[in-house]
Amino acid sequence: MPDAAVQAQIDAAIRNIYQAQEIVDGLPAFQVGPTCYRGLWVADGSFLLEAVTFLGRAAEAREGIRYLLGFQRPDGAFMLIDGHWKETGIALWAVTRHARLTGDRRWLEEHWPKVEKGFAFIQRMRAMASADPGAPNAGLVPDGFSDGGLGGKYPEYTNVYWTLAGLQAAAGAARWLEKEAQADAWQAEYDSLLATFRHAAERDARTDSRGNRFVPIRMRDDERVAPQKAQWAFLHAVFPGKVFEPGDPLVAGNMAMLEAAEREGLVFGTGWLSAGIWNYFGSFYGHAWLWLGRGRKAAETLYAFANHASPLLSWREEQAPAGEGNEVCGDMPHNWASAEVIRLVRHMLLLERGDELHVFEGLPREWARPGAVTRLDGVLTEHGPASLELTVSPGGGSARLRFDPPRRSRPAKVVLHLETWTGGAGTVELPAEGRTKRDIPLARGASARDGR
Repeated sequence: MPDAAVQAQIDAAIRNIYQAQEIVDGLPAFQVGPTCYRGLWVADGSFLLEAVTFLGRAAEAREGIRYLLGFQRPDGAFMLIDGHWKETGIALWAVTRHARLTGDRRWLEEHWPKVEKGFAFIQRMRAMASADPGAPNAGLVPDGFSDGGLGGKYPEYTNVYWTLAGLQAAAGAARWLEKEAQADAWQAEYDSLLATFRHAAERDARTDSRGNRFVPIRMRDDERVAPQKAQWAFLHAVFPGKVFEPGDPLVAGNMAMLEAAEREGLVFGTGWLSAGIWNYFGSFYGHAWLWLGRGRKAAETLYAFANHASPLLSWREEQAPAGEGNEVCGDMPHNWASAEVIRLVRHMLLLERGDELHVFEGLPREWARPGAVTRLDGVLTEHGPASLELTVSPGGGSARLRFDPPRRSRPAKVVLHLETWTGGAGTVELPAEGRTKRDIPLARGASARDGR
């Protein structure tokens, strides 16, 4: 990365992840932290494994997936935390995402019975939630633990959001494996859950003090809960869950509500500390903006997230704003945060959108300064490894792009985004085969000084 501070963050994130890794039962366990979070956490661990895959350690990530799969219960569920019905959906996403990144259909076929058992459990889980037809979560997910700021067991939406994301990932993987009948049946299950969710969300939506219409996390007893509280799984449903269509008013309202709660560039009071900042929630937030086409906002959020690291470039889970006390939450270092730096930078530079590969949707304006070099070497995508190098001229008036597209499967399109970093607008379609070398003009004043 051309910003030395961001490069240092990435280097430190890798160090943090590997300093906490342990071998458990002969398999690598990517521990979230060294003390109170020393162990397997399905959500945290799944994102850690994706980040490790991006680092070129796919074989090691695969062994981590094996470790994760070893916790599947006989009934097909994953639930290491009581009331975390969402863990089955998260595991389905993690397994299928790894298979897609490595392009390994055979490996996924070998583990497909576990995917099928997980899917079947979700169907039974929905039936459990339907035992009382008058319950607010009927047809969705049983009363569960929200986490990320809300305790207790309630009819709530974090479990619903990740169950939707997991079902969609599994149905897409079935289609990828050419299991058409199964894919159709699973898609129908997903569509049914989504329709039930939409009805419930419309029923539960309310308006914040600024007039933003949003969906709270709890389906009841939410009147004293801050609108932004525990909205982490909503952001995951936006990305990587890809549950919502572009322009969805539910998403627009929720994002406006979260933006209204910003302090120091991050969402305030969404986690366990009612007067604190959940640092790596910033990555969930930045990813959602990126997926919604707001690359510049994603870049700003990356810097806000990075600016909340310790002097040794690691993070607590949560902390108070500057000058407002020393209250903290979580382990130190908290390595889901480390994984999120890697994930957010990768997706800002390379992002899969269906069968298309999008380049530089969130390239920060600061990275187009004179002489800057941004380089990725063989970073895995769902189409195979891709490499690129962007070198800005000494005078800052142009940049040369070298791009080697993935070869394992040809993207339908490779789209180069110009809007966040050139001083111009629009996109350019790059060849999906063969090396590209292209000179790109930079508008006057487009380049900026290093850092923020």
